Amino acid sequence: MIFDILIHGFEWASIYILIAAGFSLIFSASKIINLAQGEFVMLGGLVGFSLYSLHLPVPLVPFLSAVVVAFTGIATERVAICPARRASPTSLIIITIALSIILRSSAALIWGPYSFRIPGFSTAFPFKAVSGVVDPDYLLIIVVCFVSISLIGLFLKKTRLGRSIRACSMDAIGARIMGVSPEKMRALSFFISAGLGGLVGVLIAPVFYASSDLGLNLGIKGFCAAVLGGMGSIPGAVAGGIIIGLSEAVGASFASSYRDIIAPVLMLVVLYVKPKGIVGGRD
Repeated sequence: MIFDILIHGFEWASIYILIAAGFSLIFSASKIINLAQGEFVMLGGLVGFSLYSLHLPVPLVPFLSAVVVAFTGIATERVAICPARRASPTSLIIITIALSIILRSSAALIWGPYSFRIPGFSTAFPFKAVSGVVDPDYLLIIVVCFVSISLIGLFLKKTRLGRSIRACSMDAIGARIMGVSPEKMRALSFFISAGLGGLVGVLIAPVFYASSDLGLNLGIKGFCAAVLGGMGSIPGAVAGGIIIGLSEAVGASFASSYRDIIAPVLMLVVLYVKPKGIVGGRD
């Protein structure tokens, strides 16, 4: 039972970590809380199903889905966020809520109110380990999360573009004086964050199915993880995702009906004690 809790806990944690990282990247570059991040996850699953239906090589489906959704993210930023760059933070949040509704409704119009499943990406059979059977798709999600977060960390610390995003998060005016365009960094953050969301969506499609409603609940959980760990902090996204994922796994083992309230309750409790989150995010 403990082994099953850990496997499912880290699987859910991996999903929340990648979604929370998307929230934090955009917030770091632009101070925008993108409440449409969950819809990028939804699009990833549905686009992945469509690509799979075209009989493309299965290993290419996650990569192509992430790319398609990444360009969707930068398109939404150019169309909806860029013209309102001088708007107040509250107005920008309202814009992202409108984006979420538009993306969800558009997906329902294109794919219909149906759920779709992509066959597992791993060709290996589930194998016995300790006390249960491990689905390779669960392990794939965990491994992809670890690799993706590691690459994002290296990108932010070791590359010029990554350091430019960090500079904008610290001092946008100072970064502009040094020749860094906050607008371009914001667009880049939307591109990367949407790509992460699309990758999550297609990877979980074999486990949770893809539908136009997929992103709503996951987006809320990812937002809670980002806030709990510290909005704007990638280590905070990791910490928040792990705490919520493992807490939900433990809670679901006793009463699954209470699972969905765990994330917001944990977020509120932490915010009462540490308003900037566990790790401490950006202002």
